[in-house]
Amino acid sequence: MRILMIGPDAKAKGGIATVIRNFKTYFHAENQEIHYLTTWKEGSFLTRMKTTVQSILQIRKIIRRDKIDIVHVHMAQQGSFFRKALLIWRAKKECQVVLHMHASQFDVFYQKSNPMIQKYIRWILNKTDKVVVLSDEWANFYNRLTHVPVTVIENAVSMPAQNTYDSTSKNIVMFGRIGERKGSYDVLNIAKALQTKFPDVRILLYGDGEIDAVKDIIKTNELDNVILGGWIEAEAKEQILREAVLHILPSYHEGLPMAILETMAHGIPNLSTYVGGIPQAIQDGANGMLIDAGDTVQLEAEISQFLNKKELRERYSQAAFSTIQKRFAMEPYQQKWEELYTNMMH
Repeated sequence: MRILMIGPDAKAKGGIATVIRNFKTYFHAENQEIHYLTTWKEGSFLTRMKTTVQSILQIRKIIRRDKIDIVHVHMAQQGSFFRKALLIWRAKKECQVVLHMHASQFDVFYQKSNPMIQKYIRWILNKTDKVVVLSDEWANFYNRLTHVPVTVIENAVSMPAQNTYDSTSKNIVMFGRIGERKGSYDVLNIAKALQTKFPDVRILLYGDGEIDAVKDIIKTNELDNVILGGWIEAEAKEQILREAVLHILPSYHEGLPMAILETMAHGIPNLSTYVGGIPQAIQDGANGMLIDAGDTVQLEAEISQFLNKKELRERYSQAAFSTIQKRFAMEPYQQKWEELYTNMMH
């Protein structure tokens, strides 16, 4: 069986690129072979547009040439939807299509679209043979839009051999696109109070996004404990993970963030919110902390309690590592995909 996987370049930024990179690294099935078609690359507008147009023009030729049985499409919202919709339309004439939804705000995107676009979204979803989502919450949403079977396959990450968490570390980290959706400004709102209570603790924001706006807030409010670390490549991330005491992601909209799973796999406790698929990975008070999105009072209180209690840090760390080992490790994840591909052909 031959599968054509469609999505951004595996070297690109973001969660979908990480998922594709994991497929390239870890997927080994005896009777299944994955080919890859890149639809988006980092670079200039011209580079991005050229990559997209080429993928749309080439897809049918590739399907026929490589005798593809299933096209596996990775999709988010907005531009990603419209790009992939054209690819689905062209691929569907040739073979089966599985749509893998990663969107953190597809509900917002759908609700804000005009009735014609909403109709088009439903039509595209119904053109596929299977829709795969990251959580039960998202399955409930997509089941209202399509009659196509919806399956939940949560994201997964590779596991280090052992838990290397350092409960005495002074670095709080945050990975992902910096901006309102991820709760970056909520973190900045409580940074001054944390600076007063814990003068030796640093908050390191790693990612791209609204950098200039955040720089202005850091400067205006003299937040000496907040550091912008830029976008981190995989090689540099290992050292950062070894030195992190806590990962925070107080998001307003999410699927199931790879950053949460990656940090938990390294035994780093997480503080996040009750949105998307996050509660499927983080159990409040057991392996991490969950708060309501936008509740900065709760955010500050939870971080303060966490930093004050070493025993709590170590307990959360062990439980976080164990959670990934049992539920989000790479091997069972790849087995789920192997089974899904097989069942689609029967």
